[in-house]
Amino acid sequence: MDTEMERSWIHRLPWRRKGRAETKSAQIKFLPQLQIARENGWANLSLSLVNQSSFMVWIEHVSIDLADVNAKLQTATPTGSITQQILQYVGAKETLNVSLANAVYDAAGRPQGPYTCLLQAKVRYSVFDEWCDAPAATCRIAMAAINAIDLHSARWYDKKAKIIKV
Repeated sequence: MDTEMERSWIHRLPWRRKGRAETKSAQIKFLPQLQIARENGWANLSLSLVNQSSFMVWIEHVSIDLADVNAKLQTATPTGSITQQILQYVGAKETLNVSLANAVYDAAGRPQGPYTCLLQAKVRYSVFDEWCDAPAATCRIAMAAINAIDLHSARWYDKKAKIIKV
């Protein structure tokens, strides 16, 4: 009897409850990941929205910020940032892939040749009537118009560079 009472008392200690999520939205495992999707000879820059939770998630938009754009012969003024509307649900244990190639091309100023830049994407989503933001890992990308050439995770010195919105 003494051990049963002791066990129930131990579970009530505040540091035992520390690992539990405070809100329902904190229980959501939602991971945006940048990747190159290759299909029929094309390489497309896409954002993979992975919902590993047991609840449906509403995706509002993705904010894309570019830094350190190295491009020549731009046909438009580079904005450095753009917001792409998604407006779609991602079901429980499902993945949604969204192309970012045109949005990045526009934000970089529509360069007429190969270009490189740092890309930071942040997804705005809603779950349980609460709005949340999920950032994807900052990556260095190389593209030629809307065709993705290369994608690497940002190095430590890239992460120190601040992405400034113009």
